[in-house]
Parts: sequence; C-alpha cells; structure tokens
Amino acid sequence: MNVSSSGVRRVAAMVVDALIVLESLVVALLFRWDAQVPTEWWNRFWPFAAFSAVVFVVLLFESGVYRNVLRYTGVYQGVRVASATMFAAGILIIANLGTDLVWSRPVPLGVILIGSVFAFVQLVVVRLYPRVFYELSLREIRQTSQRALIVGADESGVSLARQLWRTPDADLKPAGFVDHTDGRLRGEQIEGVPVLGGVEDIERLVVEEGIDQILIALPEASSEEIDRIWRECIKTPAEVKVVPKLTEFLGGGALRLRELQIQDLLGRQPVDIDLEQLAEFINGKRVLVTGAGGSIGSELSRQISRLGPARLVLHDRDESALHYLNEELSRGGFAGAELAVGDVTNSEKVRALFARLRPQLVFHAAAYKHVPLMELHASEAVVNNVGGTLSVTRAAGEFGAEKFINVSTDKAVHPVNVMGATKRLSEMLVRAAAEEYPETLYASVRFGNVLGSRGSVVPTFQRQIEAGGPVTVTHPEMTRYFMIISEAVSLILQAGAMADSYGIYVLEMGRPVKIVDLARKMIEVTGARGVRIKYVGLRAGEKLHETLSEESEQRVATDHPMIFRLVPKNPPSSDLLEAAEEMAFFALSGDDEKTLDLLRRAVPNYPVVQSGAAPEALS
Repeated sequence: MNVSSSGVRRVAAMVVDALIVLESLVVALLFRWDAQVPTEWWNRFWPFAAFSAVVFVVLLFESGVYRNVLRYTGVYQGVRVASATMFAAGILIIANLGTDLVWSRPVPLGVILIGSVFAFVQLVVVRLYPRVFYELSLREIRQTSQRALIVGADESGVSLARQLWRTPDADLKPAGFVDHTDGRLRGEQIEGVPVLGGVEDIERLVVEEGIDQILIALPEASSEEIDRIWRECIKTPAEVKVVPKLTEFLGGGALRLRELQIQDLLGRQPVDIDLEQLAEFINGKRVLVTGAGGSIGSELSRQISRLGPARLVLHDRDESALHYLNEELSRGGFAGAELAVGDVTNSEKVRALFARLRPQLVFHAAAYKHVPLMELHASEAVVNNVGGTLSVTRAAGEFGAEKFINVSTDKAVHPVNVMGATKRLSEMLVRAAAEEYPETLYASVRFGNVLGSRGSVVPTFQRQIEAGGPVTVTHPEMTRYFMIISEAVSLILQAGAMADSYGIYVLEMGRPVKIVDLARKMIEVTGARGVRIKYVGLRAGEKLHETLSEESEQRVATDHPMIFRLVPKNPPSSDLLEAAEEMAFFALSGDDEKTLDLLRRAVPNYPVVQSGAAPEALS
C-alpha cells in the first residue's frame, strides 16, 4: 500500500500537534501547583490529557489547517487555529464539569484555560516557522544588483515587495518604499523594508540608494496622482514601471509589471464591474460576436470567453484575424470558440448562420470606423454599417435571440461625417427592429474613443514619435473622450447584462481630453527629445468636439454609475427598414450620390454632404 508524501506529512503534523497539547497541559498543571502536583491529580490528569489531545487534533483537522502549505501560512490560518482552540477549550470545560458530577474533576478549570493559551501560541509558532525560514532564506540567497524603489506603502506596495522576494527570476530587490500620502510612515519599516520618504524625495533617493527601477504600486490611484509621481520619476535615470492591477500578479503567478502607458496619465474614473451579474448574463449561453477580429470585437471575445459561454461564435470577414484570436483564446485556456468567416452584409449567409447556431446573445461590433477614409468611400460605409446592421438585426429577431447589443459611437451624435451618419442610422435600425421583433431585446451601446484600438490616434502618434516626428495634430482645441479598451468592453457587457428594454446605453467617458495634450504626454512618456508637434488642420468629416447625447434624447439613470440610458423621443418612421434596404441597394451598385441623398433623408440631423477629402488629408 502506497502512502502519499502529503499524507505522511499530515499524520506527522497531527502527532506534533497532539504532543504540543499534552505538553501545554502539563506545563499548565505544573504552573497551577507550583511544580508540586499531588499524586491524585496526576492520576486523574493523564486520561483527560489524552482526550484533550484527540479533541484538539479532530477540530484542527475539521478546520482544514492540515491541508495548508506551511511556507504560505498567514493570518487566515492563524484564525483557523484560534477558532479550533476556542471550540476545543469549550468542549474540555464542559467535559470537565460534566465529569465532576459523577467522579472527581480531572483537572482544575484554570489548567484548561492556561493550557489552551499555551497550546494556541505553540500551534501558531510551529506553523509560522517554515514561513519565516522560507522568507528569510529567500532574502539571504538573493543575488541581484538591481534595486527597486516602490512607490506606495499600502497593501499593493507591500504585496509587490513580498512578490519580489518570492520571485528569484525577477532580479529585483526592494530597497525601500515611498509614502505617496501624507508622509506619516516616513522612517518606519514594512516587511523589513524601510519607508525612505515621500514623492518629493524620489529624485534624491534614486541617487542615494542606487535605485535601478521605480515601481509605482498604486493600481487604484487617480491619473492626477500618477501624473504627479511620474513627473518626479522622469527627473531620474531609473526605469519606471507600474502595477496595473493587483490581481494580475498575485495568487502564485509570475510577477507582471509593465511600462508606464499614456492611459495611466489620462483623467478617468476607475471602472466598477459587477462580475457576478456578467457571469450570470453570459454563463451557459450561445454567444455570437460579429466583427470579432477588430479591436472591440476581439476584446469582447476575450472577456466573454472567461465568463463561461456554452458556445462562442466569432464572426468576421478577416480570416487571419480570426485565426490569431482563436490561437490567443486557446493559449488562455478557452478552446471552444467556433470561427465563422463571413460578411455581415450577406443576409442569406447570416440567416443560415443564425438558423444553424441559434445564438441567444448577439454582440454586433462589425463596422467601418475610420472617419476620413469613409468620406472617400461613402457607399462602402453604407453597405457595411447600414446593410450589415440590417442583416444581423433581422436575423436575430427572426431566429429568436434573447438580446442584441449594437456597438455604436459618439460620432453618431449630431453626425457631420458619413461614418457617424451610418452609425446613427444603425442605432435607428436597432430601434426599429425592437418594434418589429418584440421577443428579442435590442439595445445600442454608445461610447467614445478607446485607447489601444487600431483606429485610435495613440498608435499613430506612437509611430510618428518613433520616426522622430513631427506628431501631427489637426487643431489645438480638438478634444475627444478616451477610455481603455478593456474597460469600455467591460461596460458594454455590463450594459448588455442590465438592459431590460430598448435604449441607447451610454458609457460615462470622464472628461474630454485635448488631443494636443495627449500628444505632449506621449512624447514625454516615451522620453523622446526634440519631437515637435505640427498642426495640419481638420480632416474631412472631423469635428472639434464630440458629445455623447443629443437634446432629443431623454437621459435615464441606471443601476451602474458609469452607464446611463437614452430614450429617443421621436419613434423611427414605419418605412425605415425598407428605406435602409433601398439605400444598401444603391450603395452596392456604387452610386454614391443617390446613396448619400437617401442617407440624408433617413438621418434628419445629417443635412450636409461631406465632400471627398484629398488623399493627403489622411496622413
């Protein structure tokens, strides 16, 4: 019969604990009688002591402490030992008093109380010793020339310091903390690491302590706070890295730090996501994502894959993008994605896909999004953004989807370009479908620019900075709303989960950011020197400022503080779906003039035809 090594260790731990209990009670008994214990008490003591050891071991076993890995013992295990000790002491007191009714009392009550305290202390110490020895040995054997200054002396910073000690491959040694608050911790020690000063001392500390890396461990700090710290950090030659989220490197995984990114410095509120609601929304459902190869669609696919869908169908015309996305999901542990290469504008194939898969949840992210380029190809924008939306909305209603979530944009508000007008019309088509197919819940989610998307200005600025400039900005007063792509997609899912009737759900994007300020910060973050900013004028179809809603839309609060619902006051015309079909027909034939005329009629607040832009305006 083979006995596992873990089983042997557990039996050994039980024996040690039993001996500790016996020893503690013996010490308590000797203490009670000043080491002169009468013989009759010794005779009654030993059977009771054996019983006590069994009670302690059984309760410790039931509390789960024997399943704990000793070198990771922490406060939680101490609480379990304390709980088992109190229950054991209570049982022993009751047994002692009960025995006194029939025979003589085995031991004085004080022996049980003092013995239990002695036992608890030793039971905790014997579990903490491997943890302490392990931690100290890691620090003693660490051979590294890299020294780190951790900004943030709260829980995140302390957790980072611990992880640095426990990760030999990190090649970093915590040299000290910086207190980013009021400086009250200055001069104290945390986990044996000194708090060396405040944010204003960073430049001096880097020189005095020989710091190689500054680690900003403030995942929940505001962008203003990060900006204040970063401006002190760039005065030094040290490399700067940040902790994006505590959950990304805790739990025994590898330490994950990243370079400071521009989104860390942009003003935005932390996003609070109800993961339980999202899991309930997605878990066990058949989900279809159109435009899955794009920036929004691929992030939707990533987040949905982690919420337990019964089936995840990824639809896109770009087969390479689908292939690479599927490989990424598989590496992340999700191997159940079904790839559907196709075009949302092909209504027959879309209907066949819905008939075969019967998706319950549909996220429609397929769209053309580049404003200047769509000004040059208006009919293509209509074919894809209008015709594609019409095709998918009708299929969703016809084949009984539970929810249809259309991904929209702030450019649909008071549209002045073809892309915005087609997305506005897409929102109107979704509302019309909601009336035509009442068994399916339709909604649109509208938001602004996302950092990290292929259409974002950030990668364009990055390429221009790497090339030595200039960084081209259209106008010194131009502003845009920005949000990190993962946060925007989380809010799309949250809006979809909470949607209980038709509406346009708008994400709170924070305050608008000046594009020129974004460009300046990117130049500073990358450490580029001598890169200048060049103003090139508004491109075709561009506005100076975007808004998230129109005057004709009634704003209603939701249960989520960063999501509100808009209800258009004017219902769509009864022939909107037919008008959209006619528009898509002329767009397919390449008749831009007729297509734009129909688009102006369908979207009343898009009165002006935006003329084609010169190709050089796209640079």
